Order: sequence, then structure tokens, then C-alpha cells
Amino acid sequence: MKNRKNVVRGACALTVAVGLIPGAAMAQDSGPKLTIGGTTYTKYLWGTQRDQGALYNFTTVPGEGYGDNGIGTELELLLNAKISPQVEVNGRIHSRFNQNFWTNFGGFGGRNPPTNCTAGDCGEFDPRSNQYIKLRGMSVTLRPGYLIDSALIGATDLGQFDPFVIGRVRYIDRDNAAAIMLQGSNFDRKLTWDAARISLPRLWAGPNFSTGAFHARDAAYGFQAKYTASELFDVGGIFQYANDQEVNTEDTNFDDGRDLTPRYRNGVGGLKAGLHMGSWLDVRGAVYSSYSNADPVLSPANFGGIGGYSAVLAGHHTDQTYMLNASLNDPLDVGLSFNFQLFSIGADYVAVMASRREADVLLTEGHDGSFAFPGPSNAAYGIYKGNPTRIGYGGWTSEAQQVATINVDNDFTDFDEPMAETAIGWKGVTANPVYTNGALELGGEYSFITYNTNWQAYGNDQESLNNTTYPGTELDSGVGHNFRTAYQPFQDKKTHLVALRAKYVVDVLKGIDVFGKFKYIHETDKRLNDPRFLPFQSGACAGGGVACDNTLVNEYSAGNSTSGVYSNPSVITNSQGETGYQFKPFDNIGDDDRLLDYTTFTAGAGYQFTDDLYVSASYSKFFADLLDGNTAFQAYNNHEMASGKHNKNQVLVKARYILSGVEFGLEGQYAFGTFRPDFGDGFVVQYADDTIAADHGVAVGSRGFTNRNGGWNSLEERNFEQMRVKAFMKAQF
Repeated sequence: MKNRKNVVRGACALTVAVGLIPGAAMAQDSGPKLTIGGTTYTKYLWGTQRDQGALYNFTTVPGEGYGDNGIGTELELLLNAKISPQVEVNGRIHSRFNQNFWTNFGGFGGRNPPTNCTAGDCGEFDPRSNQYIKLRGMSVTLRPGYLIDSALIGATDLGQFDPFVIGRVRYIDRDNAAAIMLQGSNFDRKLTWDAARISLPRLWAGPNFSTGAFHARDAAYGFQAKYTASELFDVGGIFQYANDQEVNTEDTNFDDGRDLTPRYRNGVGGLKAGLHMGSWLDVRGAVYSSYSNADPVLSPANFGGIGGYSAVLAGHHTDQTYMLNASLNDPLDVGLSFNFQLFSIGADYVAVMASRREADVLLTEGHDGSFAFPGPSNAAYGIYKGNPTRIGYGGWTSEAQQVATINVDNDFTDFDEPMAETAIGWKGVTANPVYTNGALELGGEYSFITYNTNWQAYGNDQESLNNTTYPGTELDSGVGHNFRTAYQPFQDKKTHLVALRAKYVVDVLKGIDVFGKFKYIHETDKRLNDPRFLPFQSGACAGGGVACDNTLVNEYSAGNSTSGVYSNPSVITNSQGETGYQFKPFDNIGDDDRLLDYTTFTAGAGYQFTDDLYVSASYSKFFADLLDGNTAFQAYNNHEMASGKHNKNQVLVKARYILSGVEFGLEGQYAFGTFRPDFGDGFVVQYADDTIAADHGVAVGSRGFTNRNGGWNSLEERNFEQMRVKAFMKAQF
């Protein structure tokens, strides 16, 4: 019996083996295939700021650290497995720079418990410095061949959607978003569509940069479709609904589970159409409408006056955005083309999943990254002790990208990368002519921008400034446009921008690239423009060494006044025996006026020395003649005042070298310049004592004044100088 069973088993095994032979042969051609590749990236930073908090020049994330010195290496492994013609698996295993300096010597040792970790001092006890490797970008793609074209389950960069609604995440976390995504088409692909369920990022996609305590079910749902009727016309639509929920604390019966209650909801819909008249004319238009509703109990009900940080607005808001683009491709057949854009982005337009960077939604090149923060040295709150600039005096070295969100992301960037700025509230027109003739390329721009945020008292003169639903973030003061500031309580602003760019290849040797740029911005902002919003009644500060009468409060509506923001000065006697006001009383609507004339020139040349090596050098000059309020306004009490004349210079050297699959790059910068302050009159000059000198890095006896919050503003001419270098090596395998 036993022998019989063995014979049967042997026969079955032989049958199976014979049956698998064709399959085995087939598997050699079409069976599962695993491909492993990767990149190693080494970055070198050197700079005279001597910061070593992390291997990035800039971040706003508390506790993350930033720096301009150090060397670090990343490793990225790229995995691709084609299981069958219908199934594909992709993934990344990636380390990160963070605080992984070479000087960590493998990440051993360090502070334990790991608290206040910067500069790698927590060593192996903190994931930012222990050389950990993370799983990223894991996805499975299915192509069943019926009903749908594909289904993706897992990580995606969201790049196939619309930056006004659902946009690509910043490059360093490009595929950190996770979704279930379906794609399909009908009518010979004249109709295409995408549908997605995207898990909301708990770290930033909601009020106060959070989706609350219960986040596992929080998601955004998106759908878009496009119908291409012909080569001449297409039309499409997109919709997104984000739902952030919390456990309902009023549900005390646990026997049947727990109910959920909404914390934040956001809906955005858009319609788009394109008209394509052959190769010479292309017209595209879009309209978007948004709905934003934040629960006032589970998230902030307001932002308490002129401050506040949040990725979205508080309370309930609806608004629209309109875009119209037209391109004329050399209509006169002389090498001259034209691009035009009309735009209006609503003040209350909110799309929590819109692109935060790397998606320039406007044709204008906008402001420069060179002056990105309120003060002359790019320090966010530079009037306070121990608050040095992060990105440095040089700022970022290019023009800005505009994004349709206040949730702007410039974190973990270096000075050689573009700066993103919010365009919420912008409306206007841009004209962009482009001319090419042989080796000559010319491009120009004229933009006129006004603002849907031009209002008084946040657009509601019956409410207190302390009851605003608009987060002010850094507020809009200083030389440039503070990159994530869309709102201030009083605004009456207009911007004119003119730019000209040129490039010419000189026919010498292998050809020398000569390039240049001119840019001029004229920007005005009257801010508070109605006397009824002045903080105190006329005569409250009589002068002559007499203290102000703080009982003479001026109310712009019943119970509401700006005196809580713009309090009166004290009478002081300085070290020279002079008596007067600590700063000018805010008694004139011109005290907060802003007028900027900003001019920049760039000239440079580049040369391809060998097939592998390209080097360029350039010089840029920045002039800014700025009136940004006087000591009565004092840059919203928190920032370095920037009124005066700015003269900045930048020398830039770039190099790129390719060697058999390894790329080397270098950018070195020397920035230097002066700032001559002009803060007006109406106050007594103070002179720095030993404490002020030590706290603010100024000379004992130098002139300045202390503002409402105790911060020091220097009245002396300031001289700035900064050197910095970034070099990298990137090897792909």
C-alpha cells in the first residue's frame, strides 16, 4: 500500500514538473523582474554665518535646525518590480541629510534623552542624526486592461492634478503623499479622468498646521476629467473635498463605537477650457471656487490681532479665483512672441492640498528671494535678542515662484534654490514679450498687481482686530514680500514690475554665453488710509515733554480701536539729557505708509571649457529706496525696521562637471552691502548701553530706539557681508 502511494505521488510530481517546463521558459521572458538602482548625494556647505544646526540653509520648523556649514551624504535606493504586465511595484529607501554630518562619525553617542536636538548633538538617539533610512515612495500599480486604465495604491507626488486645487508636494518629500488613485479614459482617449482618495498629511494640512488628534481617517477626495473635443478645443473640471474629523467627545456610549465630528472641511471646484488655434495662438482659462470651514472649538476661532500662524483660515469662508492665459507664437514671423495673463486669486481662496512650492502659478516672476524676510538682514524678528537671520543677508539667489496658498513651504532649502511666495489675494495683468534672433534671446515683463486684500480692519470695521480669522504670519513689512504673508489689517497696495532679460552667444572659441537682467519694482501701500482708524484722538500727545493722555482712545466702531496695537509712547530722558517721546505717536495716516523703488541689475558670462565642464560668473546689484512707515508704525512692533536706502551686491560663481555618471556642482556667493536707515522724526534718540550692545550686537553708545515691545532698532548705518558655498556630488547607479 505504501509503495502504491509513493508511485502515485511520484507520478503527480512528474506531471506537475512537466507542466511547469513551458512556464519556466516563459518566466525567463515575462516573469517577475526586480530592478534596483539608486543615487548617492553628498553635499558640502561652507559659510561665514557659522551655523551648524542642520545641513540646510533654511527652515521654519521649530527645533529642526539650519546651517551653512557641514558635509553630509544621502543614500537613495530605487526599487522597481514588474510582477506581470498588469502589476508593477515601486519603492524608495532613502536616508536624509537633516543633522547627519560627516563629523557625527556614524551617528554614535549623543545626548540621551534626546531633547532639543540640533547640530547632531543627540547622535544615535535621534533619527535626524543617527543615519537612519526610511521607507518612501512605496506603491503598487495595477493595469487590469478593463474598466480603468490603471489603479495606484500607495505613494504619489500628485503631479497629475492642478496646483490650484491638488498640487505636487515639495521635491524633498515628493512622493510622501499616499493615495488610492484610479485613472481611466473613454472615446479613444478623448475623455480622460482621475479619481483619488488622499490621506491628509497630519503635519500641516489643516488649522494651526495640524489635522488634530484623530488623523487616521482624515482624507481629501479628488476627481478631475478632461474632454478633448478636437485639436482646437478642450474642456475639463476638477473637484477636491478634504475632511478632517475628530472623535466626538459628546458621544459617551462606547458600546456602539464612537461618533466623529468635523474639525475642518475644504471643498474646491474648478472649470478649465483651452482654445488652440494652430501653432500661433493658444488661449486657456480657468475659474475656481473654494469653501473652507474650520470648527471654532476644535481649531482656533481667531488669530488674536496681527499675529497668528496657520495653514488655512479660521472660521467659514468662500471665494473664487480666475485665470486667463494667452500665447501668440511669432504672429508677425519676425521672431517676436507674446504671452499674456489676467489673474485674480481671492483673498479667502483656500485649497489645503494646493501646491506649496515648485508650481509657479503666475506668469510674473514676482519678487526676488534676495529680500525674503521683514528686516534688512532677512531676520524674521530681528529686534529681539538671540534672533539671527536664517537664510542670511544674501537670501535666496533667484526670483520667486508664486503659489496659491498661504501654506508656503521653503523649508529645508539652500540659498541656490528658488523661493516660493504666496499669491493669495493677488489680481492683475502680466505681459511677457519674447524675441529670438539667432544667438540672441530677449525676454521682457510688465506686470500690474493690485490686491483683493486691500481693505481696512480686515474688511470688517464692526469687528475688533483681535477677532480676525486671518493669520498674519510675519506680516507685510520690509524690502521684499514676506513669502508666506498674505494678510495685514490695513492695506491699500499696488505693484508695478518691469523686467528685461537678455542672453547672447558670442562667437569666440567654443562660444561664450553672455547674459544680463534688469528689474524694477515700484510698490506703494498706504495701509491705514482713513483717520477714523487712528488709535487715539487728536491732541492725545501734546508734545513738549508732556505725557500722552491714553484715555483719549479713538474708536472706529463701538468698542473697537487700534490702540491695542499702536499704543502711545512714554516720555523718556536719554543719556544725553534730552527729553521727549520714546517713539513718534501714531497720529497721522501717513505714519504707516510704504513706498518702494527697487532696482536690480545682473551681468554675467559662462563658458563650456570641455564637454564635461561648464563655468559661469555673474554680478548682481540691488538698490532699494524704501519708506516703510516711521517709528509710530515700527514694522508691526516685531520686526527690524527697514526704511531707508539699501545697497546690496552679489558675486556668484557656478560650475558643473560631469564624469561618467557622476555629477559635480558648485555655487559660491559673496554678498555685501549697506543699509542707511531713515525712520523719520518725532522721538528722542537713545544710545545703546552695555546690555543693549551685548543683546543686539551693536556698539556701546550707538544710536537707536526701543520700541513698544522692548526691541531695539539701530539708527546707525549698517554694513553687511556674507560668504557661502554649496557643492555637491551626485552619483547614480
